[in-house]
Amino acid sequence: MGKYCSYTERSIDEVKKKLKTLGVSVEDTQLVMERLTKMGFLNESRFASAFVSGKFRMKKWGKKRIEMEMKRKGVSNELIEKGISGLSQEEYIEALDTLLQKKWNTIARTSKETDDYEAKQRQKQKTNPLCFAKRL
Repeated sequence: MGKYCSYTERSIDEVKKKLKTLGVSVEDTQLVMERLTKMGFLNESRFASAFVSGKFRMKKWGKKRIEMEMKRKGVSNELIEKGISGLSQEEYIEALDTLLQKKWNTIARTSKETDDYEAKQRQKQKTNPLCFAKRL
């Protein structure tokens, strides 16, 4: 299990599920979990910060999606908040701006097919940064 945990950061829930699939008893699971924690292979706080930074930087996930996935993995609300608060507001806005620009470019291509000014304005409104700023 040390090798399993050292490959990538794991949540406590993930390790328990893995042990269950391997057929380890409940008592032995508890002992393994304690030993992994003592040896430093298992640290829920470290998992939370690594998960947040990885999903944001690599997969460009937003705060809500990261929060949902962490809850699904059994991470406490306190650690979720701590991990998400570690994201830089500037980086988050920059990533949002990049995604909005990419979306605008695809919308602009489709709106070139029509010369209707109102249709172009409706398309542009879909990427209005003000509607996204309210969520931050």
